[in-house]
Amino acid sequence: MPARVGMHDGYRTCLASEKMYMNLIKLHLKEDPGHTRSLYWNTTDLAVVVVHHEKFLCEVARTGCSIHARILQKCIREHFNSGCSQLDFAQKLADALAFCRAKGKPSCRWHSKTILTGEITSKTASAVKAVISAINGSIVVASSDEGEAAEDLDAPCSSRLLLEEEDAPGDMVGGAAAALQRLQEAFGESHGSTTACSSCSPDDA
Repeated sequence: MPARVGMHDGYRTCLASEKMYMNLIKLHLKEDPGHTRSLYWNTTDLAVVVVHHEKFLCEVARTGCSIHARILQKCIREHFNSGCSQLDFAQKLADALAFCRAKGKPSCRWHSKTILTGEITSKTASAVKAVISAINGSIVVASSDEGEAAEDLDAPCSSRLLLEEEDAPGDMVGGAAAALQRLQEAFGESHGSTTACSSCSPDDA
């Protein structure tokens, strides 16, 4: 899994990659949010916002981060070459993602600058569930990555040494000589011939 690029905002890491925001805007924001016909997001019902921007929110949710409203605002303005602030819209998307996160874990307390309100109805339930699933998926992937890293650290020292020896070009001759010695000992050959082979190592040249 790629390393996340983030900034801390309160208790959660915010996605701070302008490149990712620009890609998501190109894919999922077809109209300038500042246009009158696009002001459906200007509502206190965050579930409605989720419905209209489900794919965008799912993509961010999969990173395990929240939305950094000011960075998103900057990217929207650049993409649409807009003179509008766009901060209200960017903050609304950030709140919509936080709303889904809170719905997914109602027993937890989430830090938010605004009151997160929204009504889950037959029209909004599917989109909200999709974003919650994306959030939960990011948690599972993060836990898996941490587990794999722990397993690597717990690997036997002999395994790590073997890898180091195999990766070291200067030790190839010495390793071959050691292997030859073990074979000769197994077949009962004299130790003298082994010593002769070992003496041809690069260190003695």
